[in-house]
Amino acid sequence: MAKTILMEEFHVAVQVPANLPKKQYASMRRTLKSNRFQTRLRAAVANVFRRHPSLTPVKFSLSR
Repeated sequence: MAKTILMEEFHVAVQVPANLPKKQYASMRRTLKSNRFQTRLRAAVANVFRRHPSLTPVKFSLSR
């Protein structure tokens, strides 16, 4: 028997204007792929979960 079940799944879409300079896209991509950004995003999501006592037993993961 499964030890966990998938209760909910959220997706975040990052959309940018189509007419930006290539350098700006590259900068955005570097930021989104950076360990610092991903660590801070994970911490922000964890913080939201911690604010809701009913979610105490929940485990979450972030993936790309």
